[in-house]
Amino acid sequence: IAAWTEHKAGDALEALSQMTQASIYVMRDGKEVKVDVPNVVRGDIVILGTGDVVPADMRLFEADDIKVSEMALTGEPDDVAKTCKLKFKKP
Repeated sequence: IAAWTEHKAGDALEALSQMTQASIYVMRDGKEVKVDVPNVVRGDIVILGTGDVVPADMRLFEADDIKVSEMALTGEPDDVAKTCKLKFKKP
């Protein structure tokens, strides 16, 4: 069972690596520039468009009717709506 589970996890990682795109637009120093995805750094403002693959963990601070396919991560078949509302943790 463990070998099968590890094999399936490897398949999932391979599928995720094939979903990445080579470059993305970011805001740097007030200018929109195209950078290779591995060169996206903390502080970059990523500009997403229809069909773009999210290149990293990120926080939305402006969004209009955005939905994300999380099938490769969670198996959820339906797109998941995202918002830029803050979620406060309860003390």
